[in-house]
Amino acid sequence: MEELKKAYETLGLPEDATREQVENRYFILMKRARSEQSRTDAVNEGSDTTDLTEINRAYNLVLGIESEKTGTIEKQTKFAHFAYYYKFHVIIGIIVVLIAGYMIKEGIDKRREAANTPPANLSVSVFGNFYFVEEEPMSQNMLKLMPEWQRIVTKLVFVPPEIKSQQDMAMQQKSVLMLMTEKTELYITDEKNFESLAFQGAFVDLDEFIQKTGLQIPEDKIRMMKSQDDTEERPYGIDIAGNPIFDGIELSGEHPIIAIRAEEEKWNDTRLFLEKLIQTTP
Repeated sequence: MEELKKAYETLGLPEDATREQVENRYFILMKRARSEQSRTDAVNEGSDTTDLTEINRAYNLVLGIESEKTGTIEKQTKFAHFAYYYKFHVIIGIIVVLIAGYMIKEGIDKRREAANTPPANLSVSVFGNFYFVEEEPMSQNMLKLMPEWQRIVTKLVFVPPEIKSQQDMAMQQKSVLMLMTEKTELYITDEKNFESLAFQGAFVDLDEFIQKTGLQIPEDKIRMMKSQDDTEERPYGIDIAGNPIFDGIELSGEHPIIAIRAEEEKWNDTRLFLEKLIQTTP
């Protein structure tokens, strides 16, 4: 700090002089020194050299400090300019990064969960006017029939019995979409939806299933229905009203019927499960 103070004194400037003042003062001093040198023949080189050296040294010292200050101010100004005009871009970029991070984490968590989840032995859709049915209790009740199994996937597809509102219409459309896109092995339906789906040919003919798997079904439990392609009624459903899988489950007063949509590679597990259902149905 003392050297800098002396440098300002050498230039004849106050310490708060601007860069422009320093430049102008240096130019004047250098011009004056050269003018004095050119007017005399007897030049005291030592004195002149010392003066010029001191002036240059003072100028360089002050200019170096001023340049550093200017550079800092310019950097701060550029940063402020960037922050002002691009702050929204930065905020949006941060949000995008956070969302991407969240999605990646969620994907990793789902993969971990899937890796730790045992494969399903069977999938069952509860399709119809069963608004109060809960999927997890139904799955647990069904697993009690098959203690050697690890998992049964249960899906609830509520179909309103009548269309009285926009919500009812939306639920019905959703049920149709799920029926078209998500095919589970077994369907537990109410009587109205059993008749509708069987007529559309949605279910496996039980005669064919019995012939290939040997499943025994009491005659009084078999539900017949004529499909749009049949000339006579055929067996498509099994009456399972009163079965323990409905313990603690509210069925809205509907009569449950189970029907098959499974592909042949799943018929063995389907037969095992249906045998337990038939055995435990009063």
